[in-house]
Amino acid sequence: MGVLLGPSRSDAANRVSMNRLPIEDVLSPLQTAIDSGNAVVLKAPPGAGKTTGVPPAVLQTLLDNDVAGQIWVIQPRRLAARSVADWIARSRNESIGETIGYHVRLDRRESKSTRVLFMTTGMFLRRMQSDPLLENVACVILDEFHERTLELDLALAMTHRLRSELRDDLGLVVMSATMETEPIVEYLNEVHSQNAVSLRCEGRAFPVSVHYGEDQPGERIERRMVKPIRDALESSSGHVLVFLPGVGEIRRVQSELERVDLPNDVRTVVLHGSLSPKQQDEAIRPSADRKVVLSTNIAETSVTVNGVTAVVDSGMAKVPRFDSRRGLTKLETTSISLASADQRSGRAGRTAPGEAYRLWSQAAQRSRDEYDVPEILRSDLSEVVLMLASHGETDLHAMQWLTAPPEHSVETAQALLRMLGAIDESGRITRAGQVMAEMPLHPRIARMTTEAVGSLPRSSVAILAALMSERDPLEDMTSMTLADKVDAIENNRVPRSVSAFSIKSLRSVAETIRRSLPEGEPGQGEAAKMDRDVAVARALLSAYPDRVVLRRADSPDRGRMVGGRGVSGLTRALGEGVNEELLLCFDVDGGGTESRVRAAVPIQEEWLDGEMVHTVQTQSWDAERGAVRCRRQVTYGDLILRETPAKVPGDEETASILFDNAKMQLPLGGAKFQKLLHRIEMVGEVDDQVPSVTEAMHLELLRQMCVGRSSLQELRSAPWKDHVLGTIGYSAWQIVQEEAPEEVQLPGGRKVAVHYVEGKPPWIEVKIQLCFGWPETPRILRGRQPLQLHLLGPNGRPQQITNDLASFWGSTYGEIRKELRRRYPKHDWPEDPLSAAASFNGMKRR
Repeated sequence: MGVLLGPSRSDAANRVSMNRLPIEDVLSPLQTAIDSGNAVVLKAPPGAGKTTGVPPAVLQTLLDNDVAGQIWVIQPRRLAARSVADWIARSRNESIGETIGYHVRLDRRESKSTRVLFMTTGMFLRRMQSDPLLENVACVILDEFHERTLELDLALAMTHRLRSELRDDLGLVVMSATMETEPIVEYLNEVHSQNAVSLRCEGRAFPVSVHYGEDQPGERIERRMVKPIRDALESSSGHVLVFLPGVGEIRRVQSELERVDLPNDVRTVVLHGSLSPKQQDEAIRPSADRKVVLSTNIAETSVTVNGVTAVVDSGMAKVPRFDSRRGLTKLETTSISLASADQRSGRAGRTAPGEAYRLWSQAAQRSRDEYDVPEILRSDLSEVVLMLASHGETDLHAMQWLTAPPEHSVETAQALLRMLGAIDESGRITRAGQVMAEMPLHPRIARMTTEAVGSLPRSSVAILAALMSERDPLEDMTSMTLADKVDAIENNRVPRSVSAFSIKSLRSVAETIRRSLPEGEPGQGEAAKMDRDVAVARALLSAYPDRVVLRRADSPDRGRMVGGRGVSGLTRALGEGVNEELLLCFDVDGGGTESRVRAAVPIQEEWLDGEMVHTVQTQSWDAERGAVRCRRQVTYGDLILRETPAKVPGDEETASILFDNAKMQLPLGGAKFQKLLHRIEMVGEVDDQVPSVTEAMHLELLRQMCVGRSSLQELRSAPWKDHVLGTIGYSAWQIVQEEAPEEVQLPGGRKVAVHYVEGKPPWIEVKIQLCFGWPETPRILRGRQPLQLHLLGPNGRPQQITNDLASFWGSTYGEIRKELRRRYPKHDWPEDPLSAAASFNGMKRR
């Protein structure tokens, strides 16, 4: 069952309303606000005409007031910037580059007469670096702000600060399709007490029926997409726009559609950011044939595919997410927000009533977030920190942000830039950092180029940087090293199977990079004579010093990276026959329990930064041996490059490790020492002059015994008794010997040992004949504790255990005597044991 989106007006009424763009209702108040010097925050849904209507209206305001300067319209995507600029130029019967122009990466149409200049956010920030006051700019328009990219947030913060502090004449318009205007207005007014104006424009759209699918976890996306695409073709007469997460999914769905029967008048085209401008234009150009357009979210906002009457939405998008703790960025396929889902569905109702098919269920719809998470909360901030440092801003939090960046992400970015030598400890940009900031590259790649220019030609360095920054057209050539790829592109030796356009695009990027490189060619020294593979590897090492990996000897496909992260996929990343142990993994996926390596090069230990290489001795506990062991380690950061056994030094660290592991096995010192402790404890309970051996005293004693020793075996054979007696003192020891003696004397003069075991009463073992003439049970501890007597027969086995010897003689002895006389007739068994003399062997006297 479908859900109707959009107005419920008749088609005739819709056709009448289509003669006038909804944005025209707010252009007059917008022009008044601009004329009064107010910032404007405009919310207008797709189809209202804001992108094509607002810039000309602002231009007219400037012309009416004789205000010089350009209007910069900032778009998140290159395709949108080019296509909108071209449309407005044609609507004015002008060529692009006259009044209306654009400036995107690798493509610029601008002249001295250009007044409205469309550009990408990245290009805006780069031009602002060279012209921080925007001296020739009269107004900045930030379009599609609801996308909340990191660059858009930065552009807003920097433009607003410029307006507030130095350029109160600079106009500012923030336009959003779905985001509410109130938070932005509050931000603009709160930070510098300005009067920002909020405007809202109703959209113009035909009704769209939304159809929900069923949740099918585990089912491949290409198989799930076929049925709703067929349904969309049957239920509508125009083009079908299909939203997919990424290029990989587009290719798989395209392949799947080729295997099924689609109507003869339907052709499949693709639309994504990696295509050439010509290919992108082909996808959005009006066509008599019906098209199934397989697109990423590039077609979600400003880009309009004319003639679309049906949308099929996977409900997913690929989002870069930076893990600041691992220092790695990974693309995550995530569910889109409700706002994005509505935007996508709305694309079906731009020119006629439409149909929208969603792959997820209506129940799953309720669990989606209302808006997308701002990119500033999940992105690598190193480029932002470097750019602000180049403007003299050392404290990222001093900037007023619509959404403040996370503290840990800022710290991670600053740590990376310090590691690359781009900023100093105080956050100020260094001379090398200034050079890096002027390059249109990520700080890592910029650092790589500054290293490579000393050993490679500028053209090679530029191609290397382009390969690292852009999609690698030779990524399937697994047998080629990175240096081989640079050489093949530079010298036109690229295999014919590789797309000529992709190589041409890469060369264009390389040329842009080459113009930003520091002046000069490599010298004539050792660096200039360096092998190309070595030069590339060393340049990469300067950019990724935190991606050094030591291969595992027992599993060559896996290794450990600086920082402790495990990696896998080394064999494929390096290619067959590469067996080196020390590697640099410069392309790593941050996902999973281990990071998957996509590209790596072998490196040499002598290339590593000497300040990060240390030789240390480490001590650790060997549980199997019950001893401290020592290893001599050569480390790079926290990565152990190699280690060998070393003699245990027996220092404070040794004693500490031994103590930490031995205290869990107390008491040590053997049975005699345990008996000694028990005797002291028993006496201490009845005599205050004898200190109790508390747990704290015992631990302190152990700590002393660990000094100069390294194993449990040494501890067990240590003179524990001497140390404990030294602890309690000589006089206390005398009392212990008197009150808890080691031996007691029997009536016949012999002595027997007293047994002391914790949890049991003290006892002696003695033959019955040796106790003749002994009337009472012997006592210790000042008579408070009777000794337990284990009375033995001639065979040494207990016949009776008693605490009351007198009672034994008076009652039990007679019964035992009968049995013992029968079994041992040669032994003496007197009727009156108290009057008999003790006998060692117990035999009858002759």
